[in-house]
Amino acid sequence: MKLFYYCEGDPTILSTEYKERALEIPDGVDTVVADAMVTLVDRSVKAFAIDDGSMRSKENVDALSVVCRDSLVVISTRDFCRFAMRIRNWQFAISAYHRSRGSDLGPVAQQIEAVVRRRGKTTLGEVMRSQGPIHPAVVIGATVLALRNRVISSDMDANPWSSHTKLLRARHDFGR
Repeated sequence: MKLFYYCEGDPTILSTEYKERALEIPDGVDTVVADAMVTLVDRSVKAFAIDDGSMRSKENVDALSVVCRDSLVVISTRDFCRFAMRIRNWQFAISAYHRSRGSDLGPVAQQIEAVVRRRGKTTLGEVMRSQGPIHPAVVIGATVLALRNRVISSDMDANPWSSHTKLLRARHDFGR
């Protein structure tokens, strides 16, 4: 689950497939498995593998590096510790998202994106106030949807998830 929250919060990742996709080693000796296949915002694809320090994961990472070469990203348990704030925040954010799953979040997420693009920087609390009669749980869920879709970004790597969370234009949006 840490990999899920790590990837959800990474603004350079556009989408992630968490199914264990088997990758054949060229000499046909064995099969290796990536923990995730990730598409970055620049549309390049990377294989993610977790190195937990065990011999099994080391062998898997070594085999993946033969298959994937430069498109392999190895994430260690130390990386998970370094991004503990992101992981914790995304646990809370995804929980908030699931609480509003019965609502149509798409149109509200578009409104939130427009507010953030217009202002350039705002907070979750200000966005909640800007949405008037829409229930706060729906606004929060829609904000998480916009963050997951990478149409806006946040400061969730550095600060706790709260009404003070900063919402910003997505990095790739500055070229528009």
